[in-house]
Amino acid sequence: MRSYDAELYTTLDRASSGSVDGAIQLLESNNRLPDKDLLYYLELGMLQRLGGRYAESQKAWAAANARIQATTEGGLAQMSNMMRGMSSYVINDKLRAYSGHDYEKVMLLTYMALNHVAMGDYDSARVAIKQAHELEAQIAELHARQYAEVE
Repeated sequence: MRSYDAELYTTLDRASSGSVDGAIQLLESNNRLPDKDLLYYLELGMLQRLGGRYAESQKAWAAANARIQATTEGGLAQMSNMMRGMSSYVINDKLRAYSGHDYEKVMLLTYMALNHVAMGDYDSARVAIKQAHELEAQIAELHARQYAEVE
């Protein structure tokens, strides 16, 4: 079974020593399967951002955002996630696909806005911030409904 923590620490060591390209190569070597997971795209986007490759970072984060959208929209995706979640508890928790926390989803949009600012694309940055604000409102509404159900 894979250990993201061990992989991440090694990748961070390379990046913190100034070898962003080496960190990206290590990330790539740890993720050889064609179907990459959410954490891969989040990490790749951040490493590319650290290297000043904002356009490449945007591509990685757009792929991460697409994965988030795919897991949050539609009953079929929710059913599939539920089945994987149940089997992971029976077999091994590491089998569960990582779908991201709410704060990570908002943070992703915020970092995408920062990339747009770094590239001088202020209109796209404004759109990304608006999307982050709307997502925060949706999350707050969802949590309010969940709290009401519990009460």
